[in-house]
Amino acid sequence: MGAQAARGEVLTFLDSHCECFDGWLEPLLARIAEQPSAVVSPKINVIDRNNLWVHKPVPRPQRYSRGNFDWRLKFGWEAVPKEELKRRKNETYPIRTPTFAGGLFAVSKSYFEHIGSYDDQMEFWGGENLEMSFRVWQCGGLLEIIPCSVVGHIFRKKSPHTFPNGSSVITRNLVRLAEVWMDDYKEIFYRLNRVAASIFKMNSFGDVSERRQLREKLRCKNFSWYLNSVYPETYVPDIRPTMYGQLENSGWQCQLDVKKTKKHWEPGQMVTCNNRIEAQYYEYTSKQEIRLSFGIKLCLHADPGKASVCLEWCHPKEKAAPEQAWIFTETNQVMNPSSGKCLAAAGGNVILTSCKSAEVSQKWAFI
Repeated sequence: MGAQAARGEVLTFLDSHCECFDGWLEPLLARIAEQPSAVVSPKINVIDRNNLWVHKPVPRPQRYSRGNFDWRLKFGWEAVPKEELKRRKNETYPIRTPTFAGGLFAVSKSYFEHIGSYDDQMEFWGGENLEMSFRVWQCGGLLEIIPCSVVGHIFRKKSPHTFPNGSSVITRNLVRLAEVWMDDYKEIFYRLNRVAASIFKMNSFGDVSERRQLREKLRCKNFSWYLNSVYPETYVPDIRPTMYGQLENSGWQCQLDVKKTKKHWEPGQMVTCNNRIEAQYYEYTSKQEIRLSFGIKLCLHADPGKASVCLEWCHPKEKAAPEQAWIFTETNQVMNPSSGKCLAAAGGNVILTSCKSAEVSQKWAFI
């Protein structure tokens, strides 16, 4: 409603919990004047939520972050890759970003309206930033961070909002964007989010025909183009993997699991077998990897010369590394061809041992 009522040539959106530094607006306006199809965000500095201490801008080269997403369609931040840093001519040059946070940005009003403003059938809050990110890029625009524009922002631990129907409101919004912009890649999202898959099957995400017509009218590119041209650094899971889910040991009735370290997974962590409800989701890829999903680049790894099994960075090439290739046998064993040994559960641990077709501790199945 505010965007419709605005009379200026440029729309600027800011969260209420922001503090703008001197000269924050001019760089955004200058870039839009130079490139009207650019949707531009400031560099975001942190305001401490406990004491309101502000991390002030510094006049020297910095490590920049840009927006990303994972296949659950969760927004996040990552370091700007070397290729993008090389493309920039100097420290004032815009940083291209695959996605944006959505709470702090400026855009030409005419361009905002041209590309369809917001999806007005999305409810309340959540998902609109990714929807707009995909739409801008796929329909010929640019999504950029302008380093010379700096705005402070309080990052809260959790949302202060109470959603009318719980988190399913956000999930419904995500289904809408997946159905319009992600083509067959939406299957990856549905595989990782059962609530979203249910909303899709029940057709309870509303009418998206107008948004699809907008995509056709603007002759927008497909999602494969976005992944290849805008975000080639991301891992793209198989749209339809051979097997996926929790990997359960039939003998011990436990699942393959790795506990997080400081809220995230790291290479080198040992793999265990337990019956935690939160045991991880894995996919058996076309490269014969057993890969921790959600876009995390960690694979099940057979330590050469050791009985232990851990997670390590997945091999980036077309073919899996020998230590990360696994074969599911007709007798439900998981064998590493390079060592000729099989995965086995042993007292809460996962080890490599000589393959024995009758050994129940070597029987595995995705559930």
